[in-house]
Amino acid sequence: MKTAGLLGRAAGLLVFAIGIAMLATVFWQSWKLFLDPGIPAGGEGGELISRLVQLVVRLAFLLAMCVAASLIASKGIQLYTAAVHRWTPHRPGVSQAQDIPATD
Repeated sequence: MKTAGLLGRAAGLLVFAIGIAMLATVFWQSWKLFLDPGIPAGGEGGELISRLVQLVVRLAFLLAMCVAASLIASKGIQLYTAAVHRWTPHRPGVSQAQDIPATD
């Protein structure tokens, strides 16, 4: 029984770490985009509009990646806490949800 709890906690921590790594990647990509947005200071109107559209698309993808990474990290935390609560021994006379002595 204890190995199942250990595997669940390890899986939760692994999923959480993957989510955090994805968030770090998104922040790194955002930082690179911040340093060089790719919009020319001067130029033709068509080229400027094209670059602005590319920038908006890249920002939309970064936002979607950030949301996905946050959801993955939160699922990792949920997996970990579910594994911890599932394999925590029940104490007689104590409510599992609130740790308040149960009344009969």
